Amino acid sequence: MTSSSPKFFTDSYIMFKRCVTKNLRSPEAVFMAFIVPVVLMVLFGFVFGGIVDLGEISYINFIVPGIIVQCVTNASATTSFSIHNDMSTGIIDRFRSMAIAKSAVMSGHVWVSVIRSIVITTVVILTAFAIGFRPTAGLVEWLQVAALLTLFMIAVTWVVVIFGLIAKDAESISGTSFLLTILVFLSSAFAPTETLPTALRIFAENQPMTHVINALRNLLLGFPMDGEFLTAIVWCVGITVVAFTVSVQIYKAKLTR
Repeated sequence: MTSSSPKFFTDSYIMFKRCVTKNLRSPEAVFMAFIVPVVLMVLFGFVFGGIVDLGEISYINFIVPGIIVQCVTNASATTSFSIHNDMSTGIIDRFRSMAIAKSAVMSGHVWVSVIRSIVITTVVILTAFAIGFRPTAGLVEWLQVAALLTLFMIAVTWVVVIFGLIAKDAESISGTSFLLTILVFLSSAFAPTETLPTALRIFAENQPMTHVINALRNLLLGFPMDGEFLTAIVWCVGITVVAFTVSVQIYKAKLTR
């Protein structure tokens, strides 16, 4: 093996540093990425918290998992635009002429997205504490929350990588990314699924966002798990494997054109 042979991890790290540099050159985008989660947390906590009655459960405690998932999906959407920009500006042609792993370019974007989502999630949780969020989770439960959220971030990011690869223009990316937002609202994020009409309730109770949100809520608030954690893990791993495979195949196909 020569020194010019593709080395996936080294190449991914180089692409990761490139993506970080590009992100830091857009301070306005960085600022909005952090301010929007705070606004969402305050908006839902104070505005809707006064009109939703969940009995003994405070609404702020109920919605934090949903807000976290919503902010992760919003943050990951930026990756679609970054990948689409790479695909449409010609930089990929230059990478193609170099001895780098084909999937390293996408992996760099993915890891930047995951780190961005981790920081944003931390901001959301700190904001939630400031406005009354009071979880009962211990150290073990918080570690499980961290593990599940990391898997969810990876899964969602690989999904939006596909959006960025197949998009014909930036406007179409907004449309496809909006599908993830719809999934969050058609889940248990902001109201119990029992309040939904029958058809929507069946869909909401069996889609991945609901399982992830329920698992996070059960861990944070000390509710019985009822298999939700394992189901959420299976969804995240399955989505990651499928989305990674599809995105790599699409990327390779585009390189051969």
